This record gives sequence, C-alpha cells and structure tokens, in this order.
Amino acid sequence: MTGAAPASEALTRLARTLLDQVEELVEDFVEELRAVEPYAAETVPRHVIRADARRSFLLILRLITGTPVPDRIAAVSSDVGRTRAEAGVPLDALLHAVRLDFRVVWQALYNRAQPADMASLVVEGPRVWEAVEQHSMGVLAAYQQRVLEMARAEQDERARWFARLLDSDGRHADVCRQVATVLDFDEDARFAVVALPPDQLTPLRKAQQRLSSRGVRLHMHERASSTAVIVQLPPRHTTGATQWFKGVRCAVGPVVRGLRQVPRALRLAETTLHVLPADTPAPHTTADLWVRVAATQLGEFAADLTDDTLGGLDTLANGDEVLAAVVSYLRTGSLADTARELYCHRNTVLNRLHKFTAATGRDVTSPPDAAVVALALAAREPNHPYP
Repeated sequence: MTGAAPASEALTRLARTLLDQVEELVEDFVEELRAVEPYAAETVPRHVIRADARRSFLLILRLITGTPVPDRIAAVSSDVGRTRAEAGVPLDALLHAVRLDFRVVWQALYNRAQPADMASLVVEGPRVWEAVEQHSMGVLAAYQQRVLEMARAEQDERARWFARLLDSDGRHADVCRQVATVLDFDEDARFAVVALPPDQLTPLRKAQQRLSSRGVRLHMHERASSTAVIVQLPPRHTTGATQWFKGVRCAVGPVVRGLRQVPRALRLAETTLHVLPADTPAPHTTADLWVRVAATQLGEFAADLTDDTLGGLDTLANGDEVLAAVVSYLRTGSLADTARELYCHRNTVLNRLHKFTAATGRDVTSPPDAAVVALALAAREPNHPYP
C-alpha cells in the first residue's frame, strides 16, 4: 500500500483499537477456520495457526494504519506460504483461509464502529481488502516458491539414488530397496529401459504424458550424452515399451526383471542408441539391431574381422555390385526378392554371390557364414543400413 493516501481518522482509530485486541481476532479466525479443510483435520498444529494468525492480523492492521511493520511481522506472509507448502496444504484451501482475514477484520471494524463512522468505513473498505490481498499475494509467492524448491529437491534425490544404483551396478540389495522406495517402483517388477539423444526431449515429454495418463510409473535420468527413461511395466503388460514412444527417435532395450538388472539394461540401451540408423524417426529395439550392437563390442578386433572376412572384395572389378547383392540377400534371405530389389535376373544374383564366396571364402547362403559377414559389414561401417 506504498504511496496510498492516509487512512481516514475513523478507520485509523478503529484499526488501532484492534491492534490492542488481536487475541479476539485470532479466536474469531480460528472459529471460522474450523470449517476449512485440511485445517479441520489438523494438518497444521493449532498453536502454529494461532501464532501465524496473530502476526497476520498485526501485519494487516499496520498496513491499514500506515504504521511501520517490524521484520518479524513482515515475514509472516513468507512464513505461512512456506510452512503450508511443506505441510501439504492445498493452495486453494490456503488462500481461502488467508482471505478469511478480511471477513474477520471487517466484521471487527463494523462491530466497533459508531453510527458516525459508517460512511467513512464503507468508503475505506477497499483499503482493508488491499491490506489483506497484499498479505495473500505474499503467501502465494512463498508457497509457489517452496513447492518448486521441494520438487527440485525430490528430483535431485531421485537422481542421486538412481545414480547410486548405476554406480553399484545393481549388486547391493539395500541400494535397490532404497531406489524402489524413492522412485515408487516395485523392486521385483519388469522394466523397460529406453535411451534417447538430447534432441528428442520435446517428443519425449509427449510420450511421458501418455504414460502418466495411463498410470505407468517411470523415471527420467539425464546422462552425459543421452536421456534414460526407466519404465515399470504393468503386471499384465505382455509387450515391450516401443508403442509408447511412437514418433521418438530412441533405443528400447530388452525387458528385464528387477531393479538390479536395470544398470545392465541401460548400458545395452545406450549401446543400441549409438548404432541407430541415422535417418530413423522412430524407436528401435535392441532386437532390431543385435548385429550392430555386437559389432560395437569387437573393439580392437573389429579391423581383424573386416580384413579377414571382406578383404578379398578389393580384388573384384565389380565389387560394389557384388556387395549390393550380398547385403540385399542378407536382408531378404531370398534370391528372388534380391533379384527384384536389384532389378536383375535371379541367376545374376547367384553369380554375384558365387563371386563373393570365391573372393572371401564366405558363403552367405550358409547361416554361420552369413552371420560372420553381417557382423563384419556392421563393424566396417556402423552407420550404414546393413542388416
């Protein structure tokens, strides 16, 4: 109310009278408050309500009269907002309770007014409301800030405990139990782990909303180069999590049983993420990409595999055509389908496969050789759309 004109003589006199009778206002407020939930259930201790009400009325009356407000009294708005947020009082119930102050103060002013004061009191009604509203807005701001702080603290705690689960690799039973408690997971449930690149946060939020609307529990965890989503599958859910992430570029690992298996599942999902086809806009499971995933685990031996398996291709004049036939055949498993895909005769395909065998010693119509060749192709060019 800074900058407002001074209160009228009648309002100032009546408000100063109430400053000496604050305990009566507190009793009236407590009586009014009994009908407001959750206060009726004693969510907030009665002695706290009384102490805060006392300071609140002192603040409001001092604002009305323009009397200096000591720091202890000025802090009541912030104190009420923060403590009620911590007690879990719903915001609408809190604001309703705070605005009861106007009814109590106005009724007390009216009861003490003389007939000659009435006209002035009516004119000054907005001043009383503005004092209460200033207190109310302070309570609201503090409440919202504290709710935000608590949400961040809860998120930080969830992240800390999940990080401990990863650090222990699921080997410590006490850590698994605590993580289950903090994340509200069933420790022995079935989990799907999804890894996403950083640029998929917007579609991820939509997927998160879809899951939350169905009551599916999940935890999102930021990693150095990806975002991990751990989804607890419902008890009777028989499929994976792919359908929940439509339109999201991500890697969905195999379903695992129990939180202790989640760290390993996350490593596998992140490995799968690193070998996703570059142009895919959709989720892929590890099952779709096992050959590529396996190729990433060859390490220093990848070059040995590719040289041993594919080195002979350099001796062929039409090596690109031969390789195209091999890749198509590995993908389709059919000479006829390969011929249609490459727009050539079946015998041409067969001839190219024979050339590949002659150059490399590997026959891709033989399952063991086909597996080795597929692995070698994936190791040589991880981002190429080989099978």
